[in-house]
Amino acid sequence: MYMSSKLRHIFILANILWVVIIFILCAMPSDDIPDPHWNIPHLDKVVHFGMYFVLSILLIFPLEEYSCLKLSRIYLIAILVALIYGGGIEILQANFFKFLNGRNLWKWCL
Repeated sequence: MYMSSKLRHIFILANILWVVIIFILCAMPSDDIPDPHWNIPHLDKVVHFGMYFVLSILLIFPLEEYSCLKLSRIYLIAILVALIYGGGIEILQANFFKFLNGRNLWKWCL
């Protein structure tokens, strides 16, 4: 697969932007996130799965372009990166984010 330079930059920027979005959303106190009033069991788990699934998909395209690995290995690397990033966020949530409230979260991010 050949990507133009502009498309490569777009995918790299999309990855960076998505990682930042995940970080900010996961750092927010759950009280600050509006309740959509949907009757879907374990909605938070579905949303988390979706966020990290998108991250894995976004990682596949640059890995495919920049490496000479087999596609199965690229998939494995993308999934592992998403799992490790998610695990790191969980550790931060347990040890650090619980001390933040909505007001000083934005001060901390900026």
